[in-house]
Parts: sequence; structure tokens; C-alpha cells
Amino acid sequence: MKVSAISGGYNSLSFGRALKPDEMEQAYESAKNVRVLMGFKEGKGVLYIPSEKIPEPTAENSAKESISRFFEMAKKLFGINTVEISPEVTGGNKSVVDEALSTQGIKRVAKFDFQTENLEEAIENAAKTYDGLRVVNPHQYSEEQLNLFAEIFQKVKGESFDPKLLMFQVDDAGGVYDWDAGKVFGKFQGKNIIGSSNYINDNGGNLWGSTSFYTDRMHLPQGDFTHGVRKAGEPSLAQQIKDLGQVNQSIHLIEKDLRLQDEDFIHPARYAAAKRGEVALSQNFYKHFDDLTPEIATDIMGFEKAYQEALEKGLGDNYFDSLAKAMKARGLNEGDGAQLYEQICKYRNALYSSGEDAPKTIKDALKLTAEQIEASYKDTKNVALQGFEVRQRDIQIQLEEAARKKEVAEALESLNPLNQHFFDKAINFARENKKALIFTGAIAAIAAVGGTMYSYGKEIATKSKAVTPKSERLDKKA
Repeated sequence: MKVSAISGGYNSLSFGRALKPDEMEQAYESAKNVRVLMGFKEGKGVLYIPSEKIPEPTAENSAKESISRFFEMAKKLFGINTVEISPEVTGGNKSVVDEALSTQGIKRVAKFDFQTENLEEAIENAAKTYDGLRVVNPHQYSEEQLNLFAEIFQKVKGESFDPKLLMFQVDDAGGVYDWDAGKVFGKFQGKNIIGSSNYINDNGGNLWGSTSFYTDRMHLPQGDFTHGVRKAGEPSLAQQIKDLGQVNQSIHLIEKDLRLQDEDFIHPARYAAAKRGEVALSQNFYKHFDDLTPEIATDIMGFEKAYQEALEKGLGDNYFDSLAKAMKARGLNEGDGAQLYEQICKYRNALYSSGEDAPKTIKDALKLTAEQIEASYKDTKNVALQGFEVRQRDIQIQLEEAARKKEVAEALESLNPLNQHFFDKAINFARENKKALIFTGAIAAIAAVGGTMYSYGKEIATKSKAVTPKSERLDKKA
């Protein structure tokens, strides 16, 4: 039995509903206004999609409808205006994808990992097909070669060329960042650097993997970096939120940058939401298809259903929750931004609305009455939004279960609070009241302290003993 920041009973909860088409359009407009308010009008939202996730149209399936709907959702529900499909789609679905992207006004970029021979020709060929590139291992190129990318794209694209669609993915950090000077090396200055928050931390005050790493430590202006929860090849968001070491080392920095409290990380859903919110502090961001529905494998054909299931678990990507967190962190939820913040929270709540009868598809959402829509806007009972009451309930239930099995010492050993004060209060309370409390009463008291999880489990375990079956009271040596 473990009670930690990576545990919880969120799988048993049922939340989330689809947005009606008119709601989706209104939500999209509100999200654009938030980005403008944050100074991110020209920002890029990039989505990486493996081509195997896009099915071939056949006489038996409705791939064209699913592909069109997916890219509309990508634009209006996730803030996407650019995609990378890798490898390139071919066959029957290429024309369908091209049409859907054109309809939504979504740009195309491609992975570029070409060696130096015939570099100019390779860049020119790419510029004729794509709006931009994700350049992998850019440190392999000289400054003169790096400058070729913009020069050739400008020549091919003319006025339509957007230099921020040339993104340079940082994998060899030592070849890109000048740590002593606190800036990128000269050949990367002014270029759009891709990084990630996978290993986000502020160990020793050395910011890493966050928006503030780029703006405060590397002194890059917004727009000169593209930020995401992971780069290609790094662990998925579903893996990240289960890595307790990564969770623990990142919490303080995310708390500080988003002005959150440690209870915002009690569940994987809450931690995932916080990481996405941190990324939303960047003008340019990117997402991976699989991270939109963590723990639920799907393709574009089944995406709508999988997304609703992910929302029910609290893990679905709720872009409006990310924007709400970013607005609040910047103080834009008050004053002139208060009304816009309220609108964003409405759409966040709709996606996080509760109830077994909540519509799971757009077609079902069309059947909603005005009263049902209004009610869902006010419903915020999703685990990704819940705090103390969820934590208290889960701790109490799990500890009581351990007590019934007479495994108290083991349960306490595995407690892993995020807040040292949790154990300070719990231990003192148990010491002061051990003669008057039956064990179940002590458990309720400990749960009610409301601390969240970190690395002090062994401390309390060494100061606590298993309950004696007869008395069911705390051991005198606790």
C-alpha cells in the first residue's frame, strides 16, 4: 500500500463532456484573446503526430470525417496552429489530411536531420513542401550553415515565411547553452530553440526545464524558444507523472512559477495539469498526440472517445485549465482580465464537468439544453481541480484499509509527504494523544492534517509501531 503523489483513486471518478460546435468556436476565440493578453499573439502551438495514428480511408470507415474533426479539435480545444506528422503521410489519407489542415489554417513542419553534404539543396526541397522545420541536433551545424535555413526559406516562401517555424531542437545542451554567461552561444541567438520540462527542477537555484529557465537564466525573449512537457524521444507525460523522483524535484519550481500550493500535486492528474499550465507560460509550445490522452492509446479515428475517457480520469489535456493557471500566475485573472478569466474557466469546467450522463461526443453534446450547459459551466468536481478533500479522503481510506490488515507499520513506511510539516504535526499529535485515542481515531486525525507527499515516510515509520490487535491503541513507544 502506497500513499504518494503518484497514487490515488481518480480512476473511479467520472467527469468530462464534449463541447458543442458553437461552444468550441467561442472557447477558441476566448483562448486567442488570452494569448493576446499575455503578449503571445504570434505564438506557435505545435502538435507532433505519428503518421500511424492517421488511418487510411476505406469504404468501411469514416476516416475523412474523423480526420477533419480531429484537426478542428486540435485547433480549437488545444491551441494548435502547426503540426508535424512523422513520417510523412502517403496514400489515400494524404489528400484528406492536406484538406483538413488547409480548412483549419494549420501550418506544416517536418523533422530535419540532414548531414552537411548537399545541405542547401536539402533545405530548399524542404522549403518547397513545408512551412518550417524541426531541426534535430543543430549543434552539428556551423553558424553559417544554421543561417542558411532562414535564408533559403525566405527565398522560397517570400512574405509568407515565418522564421519562428524554424525550430532547433536542443539535445546536446552543452553545445547550445553558455552556462557561465547565462545565454545561448552566438550561433543560436535569435533562433527558436526547442526544449522541454521533462527534467524540470531548480536544484541549487539553477533553473532547468521551465519557462523561467529560458527567460531568467538564459535571458531569451519570449518567442525565441518553444517549450513542451517533453521532446521527441523523451518519456511520455504518462510516464513522467509516475516518476516520483521527477515529481519531487520539479514541485518547488512549478509551485513558484504558477503560484500553486503543494496540494496541487497530490494526484497524477493534478501534477499533469500543473506541468501543462507551466508550459502555457511560453509563447511557443508543443504537444505530443499521445500526451493529449495519457494512459489511453488511440488513433485519430478513436480520438474523440479516448479524449473523453482521459478527461474522466482527470488526465485529458484541458487547454483552458492550462490557460487559467497561466493567467492566474501572471495576475491576469483580475482587473481588465477578470471577465476573460471567467470565460476560460467556463470552458475548463465544461470539459471537467461531472455526471455519468455527460455527453461524450459532439453529436451527444448537441442534445444539451441551455440549463444543462449552464450547470456544467459551474461544475468543478474533477480530480484535477480538487484539493484537500480528495487528499484527506484517500489518505484516510488507504490507512484504514492497512489498519484492518494489521499492516500499519508498512503503510506508514510507505507514506511519502510533500510537506515536512505534515509529519511534524502528525507525530506530535500522536505523541500527545496516544493514551486517549483508539487507532482509527488517530488515523482520521493524521489524515485531517492534510499534508501532501514527499520523502519523510521513514521518519514516521521509525517512530511508530504496529497496532496491537487487542487494544487497537498506539504503541507506547510511538
